Amino acid sequence: MDRKAALNETMQAAVAAGFGIPSQWDALQGGRVNRVFLAQVPSGRLVFKFFDTKRSNLLFPNDIDGEERALAVLSDTQLAPRLRGRFDTKAGPCLVYDYVEGAVAKRTTVPAIDALSKLHAQAPTRGLRALDGSPSALIEQGLRFLASDTSDRAAFLMANVPAVSRVPDAKVCFLHGDPTPANTVMRPEGGVTFVDWQCPAIGDPVHDLAIALSPAMHAIYGASPLVPKDHDILLEAYGNADVIAHYRVLAPLYHWRMACYCQWKTRSGEAEYAAAGVAEFS
Repeated sequence: MDRKAALNETMQAAVAAGFGIPSQWDALQGGRVNRVFLAQVPSGRLVFKFFDTKRSNLLFPNDIDGEERALAVLSDTQLAPRLRGRFDTKAGPCLVYDYVEGAVAKRTTVPAIDALSKLHAQAPTRGLRALDGSPSALIEQGLRFLASDTSDRAAFLMANVPAVSRVPDAKVCFLHGDPTPANTVMRPEGGVTFVDWQCPAIGDPVHDLAIALSPAMHAIYGASPLVPKDHDILLEAYGNADVIAHYRVLAPLYHWRMACYCQWKTRSGEAEYAAAGVAEFS
């Protein structure tokens, strides 16, 4: 038996021990970090998310504790799946939640931005990481991604750090942390549920908006970047003039930081991030 088959057997055995023998076991597409499966067990259709504890980075941590906390507090809001449990296995820790029926979004839409606005109005749960969204922190993060990179692309990014106006501190809120189209499920009855909550945080709402509108994140998942008119429509749908104004000031720096992240991913061997980084900032 090869390693992949053995690992799959280990995961199914762990599920059977706690939830009953699955009559359906399908790998879910879209996750780039963890192993995620849809299983039909006696109690219903559940998602079993096995975490790769070695896969985490500065911008997108892979935090099972954070995801568990987020799902626990949001389970009754439809903004997140309903949490069903957690257990440890030889294949890594596993989080269990209800499967959300619907279509995964191809692009960020008005319903997704509306759902972000509703999320940001929720009281944050305790224990989530706190993000520093100040210009100095964003620059420091970007430069950390470029550390020891002697490429022409890194030199370009280091020489073109956007200068932004001083902005007042934003009111911190509950953040998804990675609200890309791939993590957005459009429910058949209308509305949006976000999945893949391994990066939740408390911080500036601009963080989520910048990722939801990111050209790079659209490119990575096979969608064309949003055009300026799309940005205007989506920002208007957010419905908070102060946050929108804050976003417009800081957006160049958020684009730059994302480009630095893409450059780091490219250096790590994920070649598709090279073009995504150029789409983000050039």
